[in-house]
Amino acid sequence: MPTVRHIPATLATMIKPLFGAQDDEWVTMVGRYLLNMGAIEMATRSIIVKVTGSDSAPIFSDNLAARIGFVRKHYPREDKDKHSAAMVTFEVALKLTTFRNIVAHSPIAVTEAKDGTFTILGILGLTPTSIENVGELISLEELKGRVNESSAIARRLLDMQPDYVRVLPS
Repeated sequence: MPTVRHIPATLATMIKPLFGAQDDEWVTMVGRYLLNMGAIEMATRSIIVKVTGSDSAPIFSDNLAARIGFVRKHYPREDKDKHSAAMVTFEVALKLTTFRNIVAHSPIAVTEAKDGTFTILGILGLTPTSIENVGELISLEELKGRVNESSAIARRLLDMQPDYVRVLPS
């Protein structure tokens, strides 16, 4: 693995801290989104423990999408209205999981001003499976909306916990 002194000078200048006060809102929104997704992660694990009676069930350490599928499958069906609302919550949670992966693993698009400062233009969500649309710039406004949405979904998942009962072996 190369050390810092072997990285080309142009790449080294790109790695320096780029963010100033003008980017605080981006930094805050990314942090809030990831914290909300952490609450969703915790809620699914908590429900799994309630359903299985253990934190050693294989699903407990599976990926978030699989855990959402598990808690969805085990949601009680007796109250049709409640069940229907829960299914919407799980559907949105899955969508948020995909968006979380974009936020966590995608590059940011920046522009450099004449004074050498940088401004974030957005998060570059790449979709390499699409020939027509290889990328999409995610705006701060979209990220803010997802922060609010993820907060609501995390709250709903936490509020659903009493709805679950332990599955007893037959």
